[in-house]
Amino acid sequence: MKVNKNLIILMALFLLVGTPYSNAKDGKPEHLLDGTTLEYYYQNGSGISIDFYDGKLRYEWIAGPPKGNMGKDIPYRSRKIGDEMYIVNFHEKHKPDFVTLIFNLKQNVMYSSAILRYGTDKEMISFSGGIVEHVKR
Repeated sequence: MKVNKNLIILMALFLLVGTPYSNAKDGKPEHLLDGTTLEYYYQNGSGISIDFYDGKLRYEWIAGPPKGNMGKDIPYRSRKIGDEMYIVNFHEKHKPDFVTLIFNLKQNVMYSSAILRYGTDKEMISFSGGIVEHVKR
């Protein structure tokens, strides 16, 4: 039986691309980092301690100009995107800030993308990376 090579490639792509979508399409938030505490530092020297618990997070800036600023009981969502790699997002409506974080705990690095104070005259876009110094699970 002769099988069309393009059909095999198409089926393989469907399986690879379709599987993550089919698992995520129900829209239920995942809280994969519950019970985890991280401390990370951005390239500019600012640092954050963040705790994940019960589908929520709390953070505190522990270094840099925003030192002492904090937030707590903020609902978060996460997805596992690789071996020891997670994407997390959260929305602080009262500020208003929307933040996305990517943690690669195998290489102890993180990346962030945020729209801060959106819709105000103080709106900023942040696109940074940093080093994960401590992880506690």
